[in-house]
Amino acid sequence: MRDLIENILHDARRRGASFADLRVNTGESTSISVEDGQADKVSSASRSGAGLRVLVDGAWGFAPTNSITGEELRRCLDDAMSMAKAAAGHVAEPGVVAEVEPVEDTVEATAEIDPREVPLADRVQRIYEIEQVARERDDRIVNSRANYADGVGSLIIANTFGTYIEQQSMRCSVRVAATAQSGDARQIATESEARPGGYEIARAIDPDAWAGDVADRALALLDAVPAPAGTFNVIIDPRVCGLLAHEAFGHNAEADAVWAGESILAGREGQQVCSPLVTIADDPTLKGLNGSFVYDHEGVPARRHDIVREGVLIGYLHSLETAARLGVEPNGAARAEGHQSEPIVRMSNTFIDAGDATLEEMIADTKDGLLLKGGYWGYVFTARGQFTCNVENAWAIRDGKIGQHFRNASFAGLTMEMLSRVDAVGNEISFDLGGTCGKGGQGMSVDAGGPYLRIRDVVVGGQQQAGRGQ
Repeated sequence: MRDLIENILHDARRRGASFADLRVNTGESTSISVEDGQADKVSSASRSGAGLRVLVDGAWGFAPTNSITGEELRRCLDDAMSMAKAAAGHVAEPGVVAEVEPVEDTVEATAEIDPREVPLADRVQRIYEIEQVARERDDRIVNSRANYADGVGSLIIANTFGTYIEQQSMRCSVRVAATAQSGDARQIATESEARPGGYEIARAIDPDAWAGDVADRALALLDAVPAPAGTFNVIIDPRVCGLLAHEAFGHNAEADAVWAGESILAGREGQQVCSPLVTIADDPTLKGLNGSFVYDHEGVPARRHDIVREGVLIGYLHSLETAARLGVEPNGAARAEGHQSEPIVRMSNTFIDAGDATLEEMIADTKDGLLLKGGYWGYVFTARGQFTCNVENAWAIRDGKIGQHFRNASFAGLTMEMLSRVDAVGNEISFDLGGTCGKGGQGMSVDAGGPYLRIRDVVVGGQQQAGRGQ
């Protein structure tokens, strides 16, 4: 296989490509879904294919195939070269790539239990047990779902710089959701585990504790009152902090958005963009997190990406192309969902770094505000710097003590304005948002986290008008 791949890349250069890369991908996966006591979906899939990309006279050409044969790879080369040559001379901004040192390496997957060695019936039974705990917790649980997925794969990354990497991967995820209803009130709580590894991730879960806690959280929300609307000083937990770091800031730090003029961070390097208490990073080298990897899909070694340090914008996440355009060193942030897609700039494990405050100190020092916990989902409009985050729980803080429990809370604002009002940062970080991030039609494994943060004057959306907290 290596000889064939290197011959294809050699032919690309001989035919006029200034750069070419080839990714060969094989793998298999299983997914299981159990809802309300029924295993309503159990599926297995296998994948095999390659994607070839060339840069010719400033124009890109890309051609994928689902068949890894010499004939098909040469057909991909013909198609990609034809596309690039047809586009050359008509591109507004000619493509470029930053040169990097070639890498030769083999990366083995790390897992205790290969999921392929666990009978499918046992995997289904495990997920059924998790869903059953949530379903039987209380009569007010009207819907319960548990999902499982595993995947094992092999990826070869090679390019005309001389890089040739073979990396194995194995990952597993489990998710449970419980919906509780009482009268017209209907509330949902969720939890998930997702990271590189094998079936040991599912086996380590205690169904009674894990799924039971999710059902209890949904039930507790039935007794909570609708959240107030107004402007408050808020303390956000690590999950909400991670959602803010990923949605509100991380997408703005992706250099393809910067180059396209769709990021509020464009041209702001070296400037104060947040409170001096805020440091933001994206780090695929952190062990055991859902966004971790050793090499990105352009063969660049993973490394920590410092985005903001003590409130000052340091840099962006880059692919080979965006690094060349902005005149910086590539930092290994380009990934593709599969061989059918081209690598684009993506986050990995995005977080706000720890400070020196404790949660107890932040609460005690808050006269009137809200504690927000449990990030549901978020949305960001990068070009305008606007974002919205929805949270699972909120509690009133009065004179340094926790009070009324609220539900259905959200907060919104302008990214840099809000982060400039951070006045306390917790001293412990956790990552609780392992999942999939969508961008450009591609889904990618990511994680996000951070410490507790206290932020002044945050606009909170709810169903009660409560004015302004102090």
